[in-house]
Amino acid sequence: MVLQLLKCLWVSTVITVDQIRRGYERVYMDIAEINIDVPRAYFILEQFVDKSFNAGVIDESLRDICPCRGRKRFVSEGDGGRLKLESF
Repeated sequence: MVLQLLKCLWVSTVITVDQIRRGYERVYMDIAEINIDVPRAYFILEQFVDKSFNAGVIDESLRDICPCRGRKRFVSEGDGGRLKLESF
C-alpha cells in the first residue's frame, strides 16, 4: 500500500525522482540503527526495495546500493567451534 502511494505521488509529480532517491538513501544510511528496534529491518528493506524496483519507482543503481546484512552462521552449520589440529 505504501508503495502504491509512493508510485502515485511520483507519477503525479508531487514528489520528484531526486526526492525519492534522497529518501531511500536516508533509510539506507540509518538501517543499522533501525535494525536495533526492528530485528527484521534488513529483510523488510530488501523486500521493499525489490518491489519498488519491479514497480518502476526506483532504478537499478538505487536498488544495487541497498545495504544487506549477511546471514548469521549457526554453530550447527560449521564444525561446532572445534579446533582442527591437522591445520596447525
